[in-house]
Amino acid sequence: MRRGLAGFTLAVVGGDRRAVYTAEELAGRGARVRLVGHEASLPGVELAEDIKAGLVGAEAVIFPFPGVQERGEIETPYGVLHLEEEDLLPLPRGGLIFTGFANPYLLQLAERLGLKLIPVADRDDFAILNSIPTAEGALQMAMELLPVTIHGSQALVLGFGRVGKTLARMLQALGARVTVVTREPAERARALEMGLRAIDFPALRGCIGEAEVIFNTVPALVLTARLLKHTRPDVLIIDLASKPGGTDFEAARALGRQALLAPSLPGKVAPKTAGRILGQVIAEIFVQEKGLSLAARA
Repeated sequence: MRRGLAGFTLAVVGGDRRAVYTAEELAGRGARVRLVGHEASLPGVELAEDIKAGLVGAEAVIFPFPGVQERGEIETPYGVLHLEEEDLLPLPRGGLIFTGFANPYLLQLAERLGLKLIPVADRDDFAILNSIPTAEGALQMAMELLPVTIHGSQALVLGFGRVGKTLARMLQALGARVTVVTREPAERARALEMGLRAIDFPALRGCIGEAEVIFNTVPALVLTARLLKHTRPDVLIIDLASKPGGTDFEAARALGRQALLAPSLPGKVAPKTAGRILGQVIAEIFVQEKGLSLAARA
């Protein structure tokens, strides 16, 4: 058991089932953890009634991966919490706020109170590890909804970033005929090196009609109404980009195409793995941020 967080108190506030496993991972590394917005009995984890109580004596707070909404709303399995500025007052100046994605509301609170906001989703180490449950969840959806096997199917992967690479590799391993669509020449070169077909977005119209399943990872409108007209009537589109996704869903419905927005898949299909990944990365960041204190305590 790694005890690198011994002597520190951290608060985990709201979120889906990932939060419980994040709390468990942090407690397993020696931290005293307060959990807000959940009901769970875990060694080293205390339940707090509200956000402010959870933050008393804490040096860091972990908000849900999707983030805090624009008016401070925080989703939990049992309802919605509301984050106010006074809730963060127990944190010491320079205290850490972890979240997946930052928004102006949280940024402004952190700036006014002298707190350090860390958007974990921006980090390569987290995003690469998190791409695994994301890709597995996308494949699970495809297997459940497609009338054909992944093996031998024509699959398009739009975007070849961290999720796109993992997904394309898994599809290839299952025997799909994978085409990667990306604007970056270096990414197309990497896809070719992996034995995949690779094209730029201007060439998408010419081959989109071949695809039986399309996975989008690009957080911008790339599957427009004009492009969707050229897809197969029985195509399955799984959009993994953050809301609102990269698909014209209204046009897809009008055309009778099956198009699904599937954000936050890790929390739905593999919350334990996803929560532990988040806890591991947060622990590493915390140790880096508190390095002098940890050295002094060693």
